[in-house]
Amino acid sequence: MYGIPNMKFKKEIWLFLASIFVVHIAAYLIVPIFPILLKTQKGLSTTEIGLVIGAGSFFIQLGSIIAGILSDSIGSKYTMIISNTCQAIGLLGMGLSNSFLTLILFSILNGIGTGIYIPSAKAAISYIAAEKNRTIAFSLRSVASHIGISLAGLLVLFSATNQNFYYGSAVYLTLLVVSWFILPNDCGNQPCPTIPLKSYMEIFKNKSFVYFSFVSALVWSLHTQLAFLLPLRAEVVLANTRVIGIIWTTASIAVIVLQPIISRRFLERQNEKLSIIIGAALIGVGIALLGWTNSFPLFLACGLIFIVGEMFMMPTLDGLTSIMANPKMLGAYFAVANFSAGIGGAAGTFASGRIIDVYGITESPIPWIIYGCFALAVIFMVRFLVVSTQDI
Repeated sequence: MYGIPNMKFKKEIWLFLASIFVVHIAAYLIVPIFPILLKTQKGLSTTEIGLVIGAGSFFIQLGSIIAGILSDSIGSKYTMIISNTCQAIGLLGMGLSNSFLTLILFSILNGIGTGIYIPSAKAAISYIAAEKNRTIAFSLRSVASHIGISLAGLLVLFSATNQNFYYGSAVYLTLLVVSWFILPNDCGNQPCPTIPLKSYMEIFKNKSFVYFSFVSALVWSLHTQLAFLLPLRAEVVLANTRVIGIIWTTASIAVIVLQPIISRRFLERQNEKLSIIIGAALIGVGIALLGWTNSFPLFLACGLIFIVGEMFMMPTLDGLTSIMANPKMLGAYFAVANFSAGIGGAAGTFASGRIIDVYGITESPIPWIIYGCFALAVIFMVRFLVVSTQDI
């Protein structure tokens, strides 16, 4: 049985999960309303909004490369502290900035910090968790992140202004200081291995993992659409945009309640490809239905459909990365996986910005048909995924 009451993880995993919880509070003080802040507080056009958000997503890749080298060399603790520093400065800079170029620059810095953090945290969990518990550990990572998101969503209900950038920056700075004292120093139960830089290129000889990374990029280009499209459409059709935070809070509560059940009763028993296909289908439905959504309850329904899809897909993607990785290079493998996510997220956000500029957020059904068709294409590509456990 894998229910939460029966889980016995090492103390170090719970410390990393606590760090993930706090990071998501900081991030989601901004994420649900980021496009709206860029439009109303900074005066950007839809294309410029897509470029600012896309730039941050694109430079997640650089952070991922840095993380792959650092987390396998100096350990996850110090790598995550570096990431929190970048994120704190990035949000502070965006709060102080009003020009398009400086907003892009600080979005890039925040993206680099995010790119460093995500694979480092995942590598830390993978190092410490027993192999049989890794998928469950990644499910708990999802639960921890969504507890943070739900709390941040409630805070957005009371504050949805430029001040949120400063609040988020302060949370990152606090986490940075606390992490210095409480997070473990090494790579799990052993000193961090010394890996020659050229060894990282060997990852790309693992053909199964390369294709998996390509599929991950497609998945993330679809996944990034909710945070981009929902606020923009809600800003047009809803009288009070602060209630957007409630959507994220409700969706996160759903994850907290349902993720352990889905993990125990489905993810641990079914084929990984089936989990990804179900997840992609639900995410695609949640996004496509936004085009016909004109009230808060319908926005909430779309968010819940999307988040159920995420519960099937995201822990599975993380678990597959652990399965397909060389155990000595977990940080590097998670870095490449996160690199792919950044590519997909940036491409998806930029393309979506152009689509909405051309067709509008409420004027035409064409964008939403495009998103639905793209989800079908992603499902088709997943069918050819081969899970390989060979070492490189």
